Amino acid sequence: MKVKHHVFYVPGILDDIYHLQSVLVATWRLYGVRAHCHPMPWAGTEPYELKFNKLLAAIDDQLDKGNVVSLVGASAGASAVINAYVERADRINGVVYVCGKINGPETVSKKTYKENPAFKTSLAELQTSLSKLSARDKSKMLSLYSDKDNSVPYEATTVPGVDEQQLPGLNHGQSIIYSLSLGAPVITRFLKKQVAGAV
Repeated sequence: MKVKHHVFYVPGILDDIYHLQSVLVATWRLYGVRAHCHPMPWAGTEPYELKFNKLLAAIDDQLDKGNVVSLVGASAGASAVINAYVERADRINGVVYVCGKINGPETVSKKTYKENPAFKTSLAELQTSLSKLSARDKSKMLSLYSDKDNSVPYEATTVPGVDEQQLPGLNHGQSIIYSLSLGAPVITRFLKKQVAGAV
């Protein structure tokens, strides 16, 4: 059976654009990967652990089939994919995060946390996950950021040892949509390079 390369994409908080994001990542088949939009979602009363375990189950399903799995997360979704990567670091091919909220959990507004409690938990767990990343783990990660992003500024995205690439001067939402569309070759090329490097 031919091994397939599956990419799980976890969006951020904006529920109203999940559909657009799912349409965009579906086009990544043009670049040789099978991408799936996997919302957590961040709002609602369901505990983060249950939402996170659903993500792990989806990942494990493809891994158990012998397929290659990579992860992509945008904004709040970055915390989820990095947490998942730490749980499956020896089996995940690579990780890309776009305008990812990584650092400074205390800078998120109380309103955002109240409306999206799963994000608060995910971001808190991420602070521990970051300490578990080895140099090899970080070599399989890429951060895409915009210096015009006022929602998640550069200093909130950076992780020492992780490669970075600057996006065009767009705001937060525009940077994410750009990355999933015109920027898709950058993401998929990086992830496919990790497959080649593992052979």
